[in-house]
Amino acid sequence: MSSKRSKNPALPVLDDAFRLASVKDAEESTRDLAARLATTELRRVSHPGRVTWDPTDQAEPVPVPPTVVDGDGDLWLRDRGTGTWTMPEFNPKEFPARCGEVLTWNQLAREFGPLTALADDRRIGGGRR
Repeated sequence: MSSKRSKNPALPVLDDAFRLASVKDAEESTRDLAARLATTELRRVSHPGRVTWDPTDQAEPVPVPPTVVDGDGDLWLRDRGTGTWTMPEFNPKEFPARCGEVLTWNQLAREFGPLTALADDRRIGGGRR
């Protein structure tokens, strides 16, 4: 996925992290995870009012936020009935097919994290910040 689609340019995205020397210097096999973790930290520092979960935060937060922004800045919505997540702006011409699927929190965090609550409210999701 590419951050050029980001609808929230003030929120750091994966492309920002891939430019960091620490990420560039990481082993190729761990570079993607290094970028995701670096993006997590960039978001936590630049937006301390928002809760950000890193890609290894597999426990669904309580309470669960209704919307999150993924590592590329794309919006995901939670279906309150099923507890699953979907990308409302999914377009198969712009996004990988996986973005059009219905995902669990674990899948979403692992594959598209970090995840950041859309609202500036530290009470959302308890857990890690």
